[in-house]
Order: sequence, then C-alpha cells, then structure tokens
Amino acid sequence: MKYYYPTNTLVTAPEIIFFWVARMIMAGYEYRGEKPFSDVYFTGIVRDKQGRKMSKSLGNSPDLLGLIDQYGADAVRFGIMIASPAGNDLLFDESSLEQGRNFNNKLWNALKLLKMWDARQADLGTDLKNDFAINWFENRLNTVKAEVETLMLQFRLSEALKIIYSLVWDDFCSWYLEWIKPGFEQPMDTAVYKRTVVYFEELMQLLHPFVPFITEEIYHLLNEQKDDLCVKQNQPIQSVNAEITAAGELLKNVISALRDARNKNQLKPKETIKLHIQAENISSYQAIEKILAKQVNAEETKFTTEPIANSIVVAIEKDKFFIETEKVLDATTLRAELLKDLEYQTKFLQSVTIKLSNERFVQNAKPDVVEFERKKQADAVARIKTIEESLANLN
Repeated sequence: MKYYYPTNTLVTAPEIIFFWVARMIMAGYEYRGEKPFSDVYFTGIVRDKQGRKMSKSLGNSPDLLGLIDQYGADAVRFGIMIASPAGNDLLFDESSLEQGRNFNNKLWNALKLLKMWDARQADLGTDLKNDFAINWFENRLNTVKAEVETLMLQFRLSEALKIIYSLVWDDFCSWYLEWIKPGFEQPMDTAVYKRTVVYFEELMQLLHPFVPFITEEIYHLLNEQKDDLCVKQNQPIQSVNAEITAAGELLKNVISALRDARNKNQLKPKETIKLHIQAENISSYQAIEKILAKQVNAEETKFTTEPIANSIVVAIEKDKFFIETEKVLDATTLRAELLKDLEYQTKFLQSVTIKLSNERFVQNAKPDVVEFERKKQADAVARIKTIEESLANLN
C-alpha cells in the first residue's frame, strides 16, 4: 500500500508508521518533557487462508461483528491472538475461532464442576502440604507464570497464550481436576476445594489479557470478590520444585500407558486390576501411588522385583508394570502388542543412533540438544531390553 503524505512525496506504509511514531515521541518531549514510550509493537498483515491480503475488492474480508455474534467476542479475540506469531502475517481461518469457542466452553464446564463440588464440601482433614496433586499444580502454575512473564516482555503474545491454553486445558482440566475429584456421591474436601478455587482464579488472571469478558465473569462467580481482574496485580512468582514437576510428568505418562493397555486388552473401566510395579527407583512412585491406583482403577498396588506371570506387561523406559486381572488373557494378543512395540522402539533407536553418529550434528548442535538425544538413545535401549524380557516371560 502506498500513500501521498504529508506532501506529494510517495511513501510506503512502514514509512508513514514511523512518521507518526516520530511525531508522538517529539510531542512527548515537547509537551511533557519526557519520553512517551520505549517500545513499539508492529503487527503483521491479516491475510486469508490462501495468503492473499484482505481487501474489499477481493471480497475476502470477514464480517467482524457477524463473527462476534456467531462465536462470541472472546472467542474471536482468542482465535486471532493465538494465530498471530510475532513479526509474521496472520493467516485468518475461522477454525481458530472455533477453537476459541471450545476453549471458552471448557472454562464454563470447569466452573460448573467446581460449583457442584461446592455443594458437597466437608472437612476431611487433608494435609495440603503433603497432597501431591495440590503441590504438582502449584509448581506447574508457577512454571507457566515465569514463562508467560518472559514472553510478554518479549511481546511474544501468541506463544504466551498457547502456553496458558495448554496449562488450562491439559494440566488443570484433564489432569488436576481428575486427580482431586472425589468418588461418586462422595464429599469434596473443603481445603482442597478452596485451594482449587484459588488456582482457578489465578488461571483467569493469566488469561484475562486475552479473553477479558469470560475470565472476569468466572472470577466473580467463583467467589465474592472485592476487586476486578482488570485492575488486580499479579502475585509474586514462587520457586519451582523440579522433582515434583518431574513426578507429575511421570504420573501422566504411566496413567496414559496403563489406560492404553487396558483398552487394547478390552478391560472395561469398571473392572478392577492389581498393579505390580518393577522399578529401579521405588521412591519416585511412592508419592504418586495413590493417584495412580485411582486413575487406573487398581484395587491393589505392589512393588516387585520379579516378573508376574499371566499379566499384561507395560514397559515405560526402564520400569515395568504388570497388570493382573481375573479376566483370561490372550497370550497371542499380548505377544503381538509387545512385538509391535519392539519393532517401533528398534526403528526409533536406529534413527537416534544415526543422528548421534553424525559428527557434524554432534559438533554443531547445542550441548543440551546432544545430551537430550543421548538420553533418548539410553531410554530406547532400556525399553527394548524390558520388552524382550517381557516376551521371554510369555513363553
């Protein structure tokens, strides 16, 4: 786009922007005697899915008010923000607005769940200092707070929103709420509920710059508030316990793997199992044992040093999990699953080994990247050994 401003001299769009920025800076010094601002944020051009610049002549410009009526103002705001990487043009797609609408629905559903628990509160005497789910999410929250603060200072708004989105959707809704959820028609511990409300409030504060309307509404529905999110100051970021964070990742991986094994062997969710854990570091499972048993419906968990016969074997890195059930297991199916996993791990190990045998990669890559690849190699070797032992146990 070209302009004739302020005289008949031909200038381009970036030049006219710099012209106005310079005028504002000079006006600040002239009338206020101080620098008006330190940073200037330039946005990219909004383009359609084909990469064409939106214009009236092409007829590819969406009706913004119509989109707000269809998806909601916060959903439109979310969709545009999450698709706007810093320094690049925005390829507009309505699917990102649908993602925003689904995310907003997720927030409302989380609020409804908490309101259900509110009516079932009881003092069960939970010690929050020793509650793994509480401590894990507090660490995840502080980790994301620190990351978001850094990204916002760098004006990487889209990346900040993606991190918050993952924290809310995955860590809070999919994992944390499941870990603290009471049993069917069981009471909700008051201390756990109140801490969860605090976490939800902090999540709404993190999200507020991106989706201001729904976050403000939920914030006031959670509790009787004396302030508004739009003026509330952020709390100081606390230190993070890396061991708790790592234990949380381990718990998520184990739960996912065991649930997948149950599904493959057609074990219904209501069917209880006995879980045997063969691990090098037993202490890493002691803090998460109770939640793990609840999430995979294990009536009993034990630590073992020997393989368990006639069981479903699940290998996660160097650790093995034996699922014992009253249901008669199909050894042929178990062997087929282990062989399939063995083939995948063998190919994966080959690809990592080839990469590490490339001297150019090892010399030019960052040390932490090389170390990460070596860890993947070691984990693959350990997993292959575990699978081979499991296959031998089936014979």
